[in-house]
Amino acid sequence: MSDRFDDSLFPGRSAAGVTSLLHLSRLLLVDGEDGTRFRVASGLKQAGASVDFANCGDDAVSCVLEAQDAQEPYDLVMLDLSGMGREGCDVAERLRDVGYAGPILALSDKTSRREATRCIEAGCDDLLGKLDDPSQLIEAAATLVGREKARRFGLAGPGEVTSELSAYPDLLMMLRRFVTNLPESIESVLSAQREQDLARLRDELDRVKRNATSHGYLEIRASAVSAQQELEQSNKPDAQGVVDAIDELTDLCQRATAAPSQPPPPSGSPLPPSG
Repeated sequence: MSDRFDDSLFPGRSAAGVTSLLHLSRLLLVDGEDGTRFRVASGLKQAGASVDFANCGDDAVSCVLEAQDAQEPYDLVMLDLSGMGREGCDVAERLRDVGYAGPILALSDKTSRREATRCIEAGCDDLLGKLDDPSQLIEAAATLVGREKARRFGLAGPGEVTSELSAYPDLLMMLRRFVTNLPESIESVLSAQREQDLARLRDELDRVKRNATSHGYLEIRASAVSAQQELEQSNKPDAQGVVDAIDELTDLCQRATAAPSQPPPPSGSPLPPSG
């Protein structure tokens, strides 16, 4: 069992614009040392969240299973990697294995790209440095909790671009990896455009189109096709039509999410055919 953080011990502090998202949300912090628990929990509790603690991976799994059995799943799990080392990624994998589909936020003093990739591959949604200013943590937690509540109620956030496959829980991790890799994909498109490399730009647009198709992001696919058509008509990467089409594609990629736009199908429903 986890112990609960007593927010009555600390002075009130709220984060503007995120209180409503965190209000009445349930959060779990795994392996937080006393100092970390104070920094992490105080602001989140003042924003309206309930914060529980687990001392190790076994405790975390027990807490998550207990919450799921009670039909009160956690809206966010936070992993303090600094005290766990590589075991932190193992904990993320174990939570996914037992069916936890909510967001996992890793906290670490190391926030390199390599560390972030390792966390994402293990099942985490984001990696955040443990900062003295709690506002960034509150904002990150509110964003992930908001997405989780949208996922649970079958609604993506306003303006977010979703996949037609996102209603299937078994495909969630695949879609998260696709969304995580989108910034790198669109940067390859923009790089080819800046360098006026016509052949490479064609290849990069085709890669975005194929990946978006296989992952069910039909809006992104249609935008990539539009950019391809503009490029074929002008044969100039800097033609205004091409620039506008790629700007639209970039905007859609920036708004892509793995959160579903419709309720999950009944348990046991078959996955959609591939291709």
